[in-house]
Amino acid sequence: MSYDVHFQVLQEVEQPAASGRIFTFGFISAVGVQGPQKLVNRWMKCLFTLKGSDLLDRAYGTGFPELIGSNISKKNDFTDALTLFIADCNRQILVFDQAQFPPDNERLESAVLTSVTPRDSDGYDAVVTIKNIAGQLLLFALP
Repeated sequence: MSYDVHFQVLQEVEQPAASGRIFTFGFISAVGVQGPQKLVNRWMKCLFTLKGSDLLDRAYGTGFPELIGSNISKKNDFTDALTLFIADCNRQILVFDQAQFPPDNERLESAVLTSVTPRDSDGYDAVVTIKNIAGQLLLFALP
């Protein structure tokens, strides 16, 4: 069994006053991540995991990490590859959702590539729109 550490952005008033830390495990009890943030976390983890690198499930993940630092110079080639990786990630998340049946705001309806913009220096900025079963739209900027 594998355990994941999920993260969730807390409002400033909810953060410990003098912590000054980026990540903290300083809460008395665990802070549960739920709702749209949990969906985005699961989706990102799948997209950013290199297929074949998870020892417990070699089919988990996508080829997206191989794009980082690659020499793809044409926007169309990058867009096509990223679209395929997003579709692969969506398929895996949907299979999980059908087996585990999380709440509607944590279940994936769709994730689509919204835009790809060439950067001034090197590479591309990409935005993905994730929609959950509850109808909420979430914009995710790929780093």
